Amino acid sequence: MEKSKELKKLISGINKSEEEKHQVIPTDIKSLDYILGGGIELGSKVQIVAESSTGKSTIALNICRNFCEKNFNVLYIDTENSITKDLLKSTNCEQYCNNEEDTDYGDLLLVKESEFKQVSKILDNCLKTKHFHLVIIDSLANLVNECYTDIDGKKKTKSEVKDLTNNNTNYESRPLNLFINKYSSLAKEYNVGMIYINQYRNKVDPTKGTILKEFGIKSVRYNSDIIIKIKKDKEEYILDENNIMIENSSKSLLPTEYSKLVFIVEKSNKLLTNITAETYIKYGYGVDETLDKITSLIREKTIPCTNGWYEINLNNSTNRVQGMKELIKLIYMNLDEFNQKYFNQTFNEDTTAGIKVYGWDDED
Repeated sequence: MEKSKELKKLISGINKSEEEKHQVIPTDIKSLDYILGGGIELGSKVQIVAESSTGKSTIALNICRNFCEKNFNVLYIDTENSITKDLLKSTNCEQYCNNEEDTDYGDLLLVKESEFKQVSKILDNCLKTKHFHLVIIDSLANLVNECYTDIDGKKKTKSEVKDLTNNNTNYESRPLNLFINKYSSLAKEYNVGMIYINQYRNKVDPTKGTILKEFGIKSVRYNSDIIIKIKKDKEEYILDENNIMIENSSKSLLPTEYSKLVFIVEKSNKLLTNITAETYIKYGYGVDETLDKITSLIREKTIPCTNGWYEINLNNSTNRVQGMKELIKLIYMNLDEFNQKYFNQTFNEDTTAGIKVYGWDDED
């Protein structure tokens, strides 16, 4: 069918608009990007939920750093008052945070506020600027309704709250309901990605007993395009690098401790649920880039594994090693070649400063 110039122009404009609206920005955490279907789509809402002290904030700051490096701007609302200067420094976010000068990289605006009214005011003002590409709220569980605090910010007693809310037991959930509905809509309107950091709470179920359930009501789940659970594997400590027989030049690069995290898709408009991906984290520093690359290659079967034996092409030959520990030792001894061969990158030791003390899983 022959199309007129006007129709072609109209279709071209629609296609261009859709591409801009559905731009996907990789987090550069390969395991997380796999779970997200490539990265964070502008205008989408992602909920990350896990138990306390799992590493949610550290992962969020990793995302901030990687966004800023690519000249994207992030608004981070810290409702827990847990993001310290030391944490910003160890996650390499310090240089991007609340910088008033013009820069060649993106901005990270960190705001510490937990009251619904004030957080809403901050979000409204920031969204109007059309400056930000991503908003992170860490966390939903610490957002506070102003009726629950007095003039000094102290929490009121249960009896005082009941008097103020006319014994309405659902009053606490209502502000969150309105908040989530409003900013889920504005995220799409302003084409801004939203990450809601959430955590579990104990809830008594009449048939199942005490269960873990994420904070919030049904609207939080309904308005989340993707829900990712983070499960923390047991922490293990392996041999110190001085006890491993490798060349001295490689010892400084070898990780010594880690925690394994498993990302699980609980809800997604892109992927099937219950899809998982593993990564490795050093708390207070971030996800280890090299170990994240290795797990992605194993997941994609670029590094095949048969009965606990891994195959990898390094040193112009096919190497077969048994167990994850031996695989990682081999890769760290040939790290430059590994990066060039599999990721077309040249290794630079400076880029790993502060996060090169991670470890690996010895389970197959």
